[in-house]
Amino acid sequence: MAKLEGIVLLNSSTAALQIIDTKTGNKIENVNREFSESDINTSTFSVEIMRRILDQVQRFRQLLRDYGVRDIRLFGSEALSQVKNAVYFADQIESITGLSINWLNGNQESYYRQLAVRHAQGIQHTALIEKNAFVLGMSSGRIDLGYFEKNRFEFSQHSSVGPVKLAQSINAMSVEVAQEKSLAGEFISSKLADFWHMLPPFKHTETLILLGADSAQNIFLPENHHWIVVSKDQLQNVIDDLATMNDQAIIEKYAVNLNDVPFALIEMLLLMNVMVAVGVNTLQISDLTVLDGLSVTDNHAEDDIITAARGIADRYMVEEKHREIVLVYARQLFDRLKKIHHLNKRDRLLLGVAALVHDVGGFINSQKHYQYSEEILEGIDFHGLSTSEQRMIAAIARYHSAETPDNALRTVQDFSPQQRLRIAKLASLLRLADALDDSRLQKISKLAVSISDDNITIIGQTIADLQLEIYVFAQKAKFFETVFGLPIVLKRQRRRG
Repeated sequence: MAKLEGIVLLNSSTAALQIIDTKTGNKIENVNREFSESDINTSTFSVEIMRRILDQVQRFRQLLRDYGVRDIRLFGSEALSQVKNAVYFADQIESITGLSINWLNGNQESYYRQLAVRHAQGIQHTALIEKNAFVLGMSSGRIDLGYFEKNRFEFSQHSSVGPVKLAQSINAMSVEVAQEKSLAGEFISSKLADFWHMLPPFKHTETLILLGADSAQNIFLPENHHWIVVSKDQLQNVIDDLATMNDQAIIEKYAVNLNDVPFALIEMLLLMNVMVAVGVNTLQISDLTVLDGLSVTDNHAEDDIITAARGIADRYMVEEKHREIVLVYARQLFDRLKKIHHLNKRDRLLLGVAALVHDVGGFINSQKHYQYSEEILEGIDFHGLSTSEQRMIAAIARYHSAETPDNALRTVQDFSPQQRLRIAKLASLLRLADALDDSRLQKISKLAVSISDDNITIIGQTIADLQLEIYVFAQKAKFFETVFGLPIVLKRQRRRG
C-alpha cells in the first residue's frame, strides 16, 4: 500500500503542492496556484493577500483529505518570511489549518533546488551526472551558484544581488532609457566583482543550469516544456531587444508580464555576466523548483552540507589535519555515547559542521579565538542549514573552549530551553574531541568507549605519549560531567607496533 506525503510551499506570489508516494518517490499530484500577480514587494501582507493564501491552503487541505494524506509539511519561502506581519500570518495559518510553517532561508532554498536537479529525470539528470556543472538559482533579491563535478557537490556561493534589487538601485539613479543597458552592465559587474574574486577554483565546464529566474523562463521556455538550452547569442539578442523596444512591444514579443518588464533586462544582463564569468556558451533553463527538492530523499545531502563546511574552514585557513581528526573523533564519540546523550541524526550533522569550523576565529587572532569564531560564524550562511541551526553552530563554536553557556549567556539566552540543552550537549562533545588532538599531532589511531553506571572511560590507542591530551581532556571533561552527570576520563592503550 502506498504511503503518501503532502508538501506545501508558499512563495511570495504562489502556493504549490506536491503529493508524493514516499515508497517509490513518484509524484501523485503537482499543483501550482497564483494568489498574486507578482512578487510581494510591500512591507506587509494586505488582508486580501492573506485571505487568498489561506483560501488556497484550505483547498490543498481538502485535496489532501481526498487522497487520505495525513503526513503534511508546510514551508514558507525566505521572501515571505521577511514580510513584517509574517508572524501573524503564520499564526492564522496554524489556527485555521493546524499546519505550522517551516520558514526556509535563502541557503536552504538554494540547497533544495540543487537536490532537485540532481534527482531530476531525463536530459538534465544525465547532463549533471556526466559533466561538470554549475547550478544557478536566481530570485528577486539574490543569486546562488553551486558547482558539481560528475554529480558530486563541490561548493556553493551566494550574493545578495538579484534582478529586482538591481533594478530598484538603477531606477533610483534616474537613468535615461538609452543609457540603461550600458550603465546596468557596469553596475552589475561592480556588484559581483567580489563574488567572482572569492569563487573557489573549478574545472572547465560548458554546463550552466538556471533555476527560478521568472523572466528567463517566460521568455525562453515554451509552454508545457520543462527544459531548454539557450545559447549566449540568443541571450544577447534578447538583451538587445529589451534595451531598445518599448514596454508594449516587449510584452507582445516575449509574453513578459507588465509588472516584470522593468526587471527583465536586468535579469538578462545578470545572466550574461554569470555566463561570461564561468566561461560557458550555453544556458540550460529548467522549471525545477525548491518544492521539487523538498520532495526527494538524497543519501548524499548531508555530505553536501559537510563539504560546504569544509569550504568555510578553507576560506579561514583552519588547519586541515586537526579539523579532520576532530571531525572523526566527534563522530565516534557521538556514536558510542548515544545512550548517554539521546541526540538525533540531525544533531550528529551539526556536530560535524561545528567540528570543521570551530577554529575559524584563529584567522583573526589565536587568543580567545572561540569568541572570534562565534562572531564570524554568526555572519556566515551555511549551505542547507536553517537559520536557527546556523546560530547554534556559532554558539557551539564559542563554547568548545573555556567558556560555558552557564557563565557566558550573551548568545544562548536567545535560544529555547531545548536548543540551549542541545548546544550544551554538542559543545561538550566537541570539547572532548578537540582535546583528543590538543597536540595537533593526531596521535590516537583508534578510540574505544567503556560505559558503566558510575563513569565513562575513553581509551585512546596509540604508540605515542598522551600526557598532554590526558591533562587537557580532564580539564575539558568538567563541562561534559556537568551536562551529563557522569565523570569521563581518557586513558591510553599502547598500540602494538
